[in-house]
Amino acid sequence: MSLRDVDDIDYIGVNILFKRVYVGLFDDLDWRDEEKHQDLLTKKIDRYIRYIRSGKLLLNYPKVRGYEIVVEYVSMHPMTPSGLEFWKSRERVVTDAGYKVHIRGVDVRHSLGISVDKPERVAAEPVEPPALEVLDPDPRMQQLADVADVSYLPPSMPKSGLPQALPLLRRLAMRQAASY
Repeated sequence: MSLRDVDDIDYIGVNILFKRVYVGLFDDLDWRDEEKHQDLLTKKIDRYIRYIRSGKLLLNYPKVRGYEIVVEYVSMHPMTPSGLEFWKSRERVVTDAGYKVHIRGVDVRHSLGISVDKPERVAAEPVEPPALEVLDPDPRMQQLADVADVSYLPPSMPKSGLPQALPLLRRLAMRQAASY
C-alpha cells in the first residue's frame, strides 16, 4: 500500500499479548513536495478515523473487541523539521479522537541493494514487540461490512459458558436475609 491510496487501510495488526490492534498507515513518499505529502497524510488519517468510528473495524475483525486501538505510522523516509511539526499536529488529532499513536521508521535500503554504513551500537530502551498476529477479516461478517452504524454490531461472545460465582459480600447478604 501507499500513502497515495488514501481510501485503503494499509494493514491491521494485532498484538494479543498487550491487547492492542494496530491500524497501520504506510508512508513510502519522501518529503520533497511537503504540501502534497501533508495533504495526503491528512486525508488518510481522516479516513482511518472514519473507518474506526463507523464500526467497520469491529465488523471486519470482531476478535479485537475491547482491544486498545493504535494508529501506527510507518515511514520509509526521514521527516523534514516542518514535516515533523506537521506530524505532531496530526498526532494531536488522533489522540483527541481517542486513539493512541505510534510512529516508526523502516529502512529498506538493504533490500534495494543500497550499501549502508552500520551505526555504532547504542544502548536503547526495550521496544514493544511488533504485532504478533495479522488477522484476515472474518468471512461471516462480510455481509455486515456495509453497515455504517455501530448500533448494528453483533453482540460479543461471552468469555465462558460457566456461571460466574456471586461476589462474597452478596452471598453473605443473601445468607443473612435467608436466616431471618
